[in-house]
Amino acid sequence: MDKWNKSYGFLLGKVLQQMESKFAEGLVDFNINARQYGVLLFIEGNPYSSQKDISENLQIDRTTMVSHIDHMETLGFVERTKNPNDRRSYSLVITGKGKEVLDSRWEFLSHIESEVLAPLTQQEKQLFKEFLVKVWSSL
Repeated sequence: MDKWNKSYGFLLGKVLQQMESKFAEGLVDFNINARQYGVLLFIEGNPYSSQKDISENLQIDRTTMVSHIDHMETLGFVERTKNPNDRRSYSLVITGKGKEVLDSRWEFLSHIESEVLAPLTQQEKQLFKEFLVKVWSSL
């Protein structure tokens, strides 16, 4: 077996690179990247989260998070509201426009996932997803 096939990290990185590249093409018209899409997903599932909470949960540098939120607020995808429990921070909610982006691109993302995972059986796909979730939750 050559070195290419010995490194799970390398192979997983290559798969991720391909998926993200394909997904990025479908986000161009919305003027966001895959990471920003992930932030929108998090906000939808965790409304009124602070930037700090999102940053910590998604492991995104705070400074980078601020620029992501500024950008998506400018596009009208998220709104900042004063946090009633801490006036120094803001809570974030997704707007109707942001929800439309999530919904329209979710189908596209699902298609890419199916395309990339096509060589696997249904059982292998399920196991692969479970393994990824297990690894992610341990980080």
